[in-house]
Amino acid sequence: MKFGGEVEEISSLDKFKAAACSLGVSVFHFKVASNEQCEEISPFINMLCVRYPSIKFFKVDVEESLAIAKAESIRMVPTFKIYRNGVKVKELIRPNHQFLEESVRNCSL
Repeated sequence: MKFGGEVEEISSLDKFKAAACSLGVSVFHFKVASNEQCEEISPFINMLCVRYPSIKFFKVDVEESLAIAKAESIRMVPTFKIYRNGVKVKELIRPNHQFLEESVRNCSL
């Protein structure tokens, strides 16, 4: 697993479970490539990766990873889920940039 400035793409349920259960904070961006809101927020996620290097950031394309989308009950995109030490601590649906960053920062404390 990479972290510290790079968003890692996850496409298998096993890799998702391993990442979600890892120590520390993990942020998952559930997206669809053709969705305008998902594409608009992606550069902001890249910036958060650099700003918060101790946090692991992942992206999941729900059209390509249906098993993950189903297991996580993803109904709308972009959806963000934040896990800390294997426990989901926050879920955000279509957040604005400020709310997303505040949530990431607060979950990392």
